[in-house]
Amino acid sequence: MTILVWIARLVLGLVGLATLGLCGLALAAPYHWILALFGAWDRLIMVFGLVGLAAFWLGKWRMMAVLQTLALLALLFFNLRVPTLYPPLTSHQADATREMVLAWANIHDNRLALKSFALLPEVKEAKALGLGEVPEFSNLQDLFPSVANPEFATPSKQTWGVETLGCRVVDPNDDLTVRAGRHFGLKARCSGFTLFILHLQNPTRGRGEGLRVRNLELLALAGAVAKEPGPVLVMGDFNTTPSAGPLYDLLQTANLKRVACGGPIAGTWRPIDWSGTAFDRIPGLKVTIDHILVRDIDVRACKVGPDVGSDHLPLIVTITQPN
Repeated sequence: MTILVWIARLVLGLVGLATLGLCGLALAAPYHWILALFGAWDRLIMVFGLVGLAAFWLGKWRMMAVLQTLALLALLFFNLRVPTLYPPLTSHQADATREMVLAWANIHDNRLALKSFALLPEVKEAKALGLGEVPEFSNLQDLFPSVANPEFATPSKQTWGVETLGCRVVDPNDDLTVRAGRHFGLKARCSGFTLFILHLQNPTRGRGEGLRVRNLELLALAGAVAKEPGPVLVMGDFNTTPSAGPLYDLLQTANLKRVACGGPIAGTWRPIDWSGTAFDRIPGLKVTIDHILVRDIDVRACKVGPDVGSDHLPLIVTITQPN
């Protein structure tokens, strides 16, 4: 009987060690490009961590249970410290004449996804759009005829397919670049506020170079937004999760708040192969790397849009247009 008890304790201890290792990898994610993959799923890892904590406790590995608790509290702290707005999914009553709908989508070079996005009812009502990885030679004027003052008929290679429609683009956008010949975003003047549209570097690319560039882009964005007077709205693919330190630094430096579109656990990215499968319906498996950030703007509603055929899901936000 004693041998069986020790075997059970050993098995429980191994389960706990595995989840403690996952928590450690998620906490170390900001420091290495490979670990960024673990940091992306840190909220799901917290669920595994709770299972590991129970295993340590049942196996009477008290010291390990304490370490697991500290790791879980650290992950929870990094998630909760981010200044966040939790708007309702549907717009609450306000002055309809000042209502403004904006939408963002990373199209991922998919022409069918671009067309599907253009057909969404909310997009047809939107007064300003942000797009990432727009396929070359796409005619945005034809796809989005209801959006006033489209700046581009075809996407620009200089911005890696980042485009915006509905507001006047400020040119040049020299603050939004860290590499010669490539702007990671656009700045535009809308009625009453400044709009930033962006797509940051994937941190898992280039054996560390991607992580370095992504962090430099976040730093450059923080400086650009911080010196911009008045209300600001930023939206795009940040390739950065809510708990990541560089995103927190951006929010603090530029006095921004993250809008929790779809609630605290809704995600915006998953492998395209998961589309239409059971994986798509499991909470926590989608990663939140597309964000809407605001300063001095009243957000009336924000939600994650439906699958349009890209690996990213759209974001649709309703604001009260600043005076």
